[in-house]
Amino acid sequence: MSNIKDYWIEQLKDIKEFDLIASIEDKETFDLKQNITDLIDDQFIQTATEKGIARRETMLKITPFANDNIEDRRFRVLSRWNDKLPYTYSVLINRLDQLCGEDGYKIELNNNDYILEIGIELTKKRMFDEVRLMTRRICPANIMITVKLRYNQYLTVSKCTHLKLSLITHKNIREEAL
Repeated sequence: MSNIKDYWIEQLKDIKEFDLIASIEDKETFDLKQNITDLIDDQFIQTATEKGIARRETMLKITPFANDNIEDRRFRVLSRWNDKLPYTYSVLINRLDQLCGEDGYKIELNNNDYILEIGIELTKKRMFDEVRLMTRRICPANIMITVKLRYNQYLTVSKCTHLKLSLITHKNIREEAL
């Protein structure tokens, strides 16, 4: 960032009062440039600042969790913002990919029995409520929807040493990503 004093004539650069003015103007100029950058970034959900995400959360009536990071909040806003008809199976898959990532869930649709089962990986369990709400919103009413967490299986736990497992509670072994 250039300094305002770089644009002054040499006689002004050595005066103490003008040096103070320069430091204040440099700070104001920096703040102005940062505000312009934030304003541009806030126009898009993917680049929005904390303030931009909070504004969209208010518009969409989303209450963030106290310990949500900006990415969790951004995904939640994005999933609601892109809520538009028609709802198809491929739209559901795209939404799940946005919320959980391509490897963050397993989905099984039984067309004959009208049953949809979605298992959320433990690494994405913060998205559980959002996935549940989204599927209830976009799936037809005649489909029975089950959204559940995919808890740790024996194959995952068996890779850990007994010493490592002895430091973790039974609940955490089952419900936390190892």
